Amino acid sequence: MVKGEILICYKTDWRNELLEKAGLTEDRICSTLRAYLYRMADSESQNLYEPLQLKWVLPIESTDGMMVAFKNIIFILGYVQKNRCSKYVVNQIIENDVQPITSEIRDEYDFFIAGTIMVLCSTVDDFSDINEMMELVHEIIGKFIGLLEEAWKMLDSREQVENENTTLREINTDKLVIGMVLKNYKELCILLGEETKTGKAKQLQLKTWKRYFDWEKEGQKFIITDIYDTPLPKEDLRRKGNNSIYKNYIELILLQYLSKQEGYRKTFTKRNWLELLGMINSKYGKEPKIKLKQLDYSINDQEITLFYIRSNKKLERVLHDSLNNLQKEKLIIVEYETIIVSIDSRGIEHRFKANDYQKKRILQTERYILKNVMEYKNMFYVYIKNKSNEYYSKVNERLYELYGWKYYYKQIKIIYDQPNIVDAIPSKEIILQKEILNSKIVQFLNDNAKNVYEKKEKEYEDALDEYLEDWIGDKDCLKNRVKVPNTWKYPKAYIEAQRILTDELIRIGHNNIVFIPDKLLTVAEESNEFLAWMT
Repeated sequence: MVKGEILICYKTDWRNELLEKAGLTEDRICSTLRAYLYRMADSESQNLYEPLQLKWVLPIESTDGMMVAFKNIIFILGYVQKNRCSKYVVNQIIENDVQPITSEIRDEYDFFIAGTIMVLCSTVDDFSDINEMMELVHEIIGKFIGLLEEAWKMLDSREQVENENTTLREINTDKLVIGMVLKNYKELCILLGEETKTGKAKQLQLKTWKRYFDWEKEGQKFIITDIYDTPLPKEDLRRKGNNSIYKNYIELILLQYLSKQEGYRKTFTKRNWLELLGMINSKYGKEPKIKLKQLDYSINDQEITLFYIRSNKKLERVLHDSLNNLQKEKLIIVEYETIIVSIDSRGIEHRFKANDYQKKRILQTERYILKNVMEYKNMFYVYIKNKSNEYYSKVNERLYELYGWKYYYKQIKIIYDQPNIVDAIPSKEIILQKEILNSKIVQFLNDNAKNVYEKKEKEYEDALDEYLEDWIGDKDCLKNRVKVPNTWKYPKAYIEAQRILTDELIRIGHNNIVFIPDKLLTVAEESNEFLAWMT
């Protein structure tokens, strides 16, 4: 065993090969370990794989988890070395005993453990003594930490500058398409023209991307679910809608409607509630596609499908936020019901509310059609591939075949007390009027800041052109190096800084983002009943 300056004591003939392998995959631990085990493998020896029954401590990112992970790795190295396992057995060990545990750990831990494996294997020839190997692991980790502390001081200021540049830089989403599947983070970076990052910088990068487009994760894959025409504000994107004007509009309209109704409950489908509240018109979800395609040459089946995917989830979120808020104020009780429609021997339809057991049957049928018949992982693929009609048709066919049910749909029942509703209306009207006025002031100040910045930018550019008029050389190059005397240029962050101050000092309820029409709501709920939703 060789100790000493272990971090630089690599066997040089392995180093480049292993670093290249580790850098080419998201799962660096498995690729690095496999590379070293291949060096030990004997193709003419043990070919029988038996599960190693390793015990792990989760999460691996914990201290105990890391130590146990290293013990397991040392055991595997010793096991393969002692038994002269073949490459086939090595592959089985990696795929069955290691990868299921290590594949989902965060990139920085994946890289750290892989690097430790490389150092360990580059300085040791015999892995039979686990205790001695663990002493070396502790030494390696200590060296890493010392180097990291030094590197942190250098990178901290550099990262701060880089992060500022990241938040200021516009993200070009021209190459993205809703429904596009990218196999991993690296491929998405290439498409966006962005550098790959790790750790905190990567998290900040992903947060910035969320302002421009949305996605779902499927393992390492990124599935693009939405692309915004206008970037969302730089806020916490999870906090949306609790003080939005749209929510206040909907609440007031709903209260005014309920105040004029007899009884104490009203039940409609989601679609009918949306129409009643003025969020959609009577054509929504009902207008035939052939008529919609006649509106303009640019409209086709895919565009119509994408429109409904996008608008359904956004409208549903606005509606649910409004209902939930009124429920918290104890003005209404909201109940979501599943209605089953059956047909008797005379062809007469009968409707009844599904109980929990019947809902389970519907769920089983939906899952069966999704996975076994249409062979999709989730409903997003059904929507994006324009298979919604086919999917629900197959679901209804199977429900009819098994249980005699023609179809089902969802509805929302609202229970209310009319005197309380009437009492709440005046205060809701005042809140809404304040929100409208405040929103207009905020918009005016933000527009004004943009106009001031653009005006000053043009004045500075004109002054710079005049200042450089008699200079000799490349004028474009000089513009980036020379400053006009006695002239002040607004910083690039001016517009964003003014917006943040306006939100902090002017906007009512600034801790929650106000809805921007058709832009600000992200995918908060995945509806698994697209056509039932439309019924």
